[in-house]
Amino acid sequence: MTEQLTEEEQVEALKKWWKENGTAIIVGIVIGISTIVGFWKWNEYTETRALEASAMYDKFITEVTDKNGDVKTVYDTLKKDYEDTSYAALAALRMASTAYGNNENQKAIEHLTWAVEHPGHDSILHIARIRLTKILVAENKLDEAEKYLKDVKEPAFDAEYAVIRGDIYSKRGNVEQARTSYQSALDSNSFSGKQRDYIQMKMDNLGVVGLSATAGEAK
Repeated sequence: MTEQLTEEEQVEALKKWWKENGTAIIVGIVIGISTIVGFWKWNEYTETRALEASAMYDKFITEVTDKNGDVKTVYDTLKKDYEDTSYAALAALRMASTAYGNNENQKAIEHLTWAVEHPGHDSILHIARIRLTKILVAENKLDEAEKYLKDVKEPAFDAEYAVIRGDIYSKRGNVEQARTSYQSALDSNSFSGKQRDYIQMKMDNLGVVGLSATAGEAK
């Protein structure tokens, strides 16, 4: 009798526990299944978008190669429909390169600015930022260039950023800061051959910059 009552008590306790917790368990199971299904669906969606963006980028390259192609239409589609992918940013880099080659610096700046804002990948972000700031410095838009370089630090690109900062300091007559930046670039292993020679030449020219600045102050 005692054993029978114990079993009945266990059943009643189970019923009570289920009444109190059953809904939460069911909800948890549903959420868990939904999360798994949602994750799978999201992966499928992103993979599909990546394939679509890749195909559109291939079409863009074809249009660029074909002088009679409608490059702008395909480029605008990439920016509008696939702005979160690296393919749209790569297209912007290509458009900027073409514009710069045609001495259309302002157009190049616009394309590169878009790529910086929609890189799709960190490496593309740094490539776009480096190209953008180089053009801005060449255009003497030093404040704007500095804005893009503020608090930027990435080991793989630090040397290239150091050269650009050196150029900004040099143009402003800040000789010691420019020298420090150029030396930092030379101390890295990022450059070799003609690149190192070019940076060294910039550094050697700082003596002339310093003399010019001193002469200006004397006047």
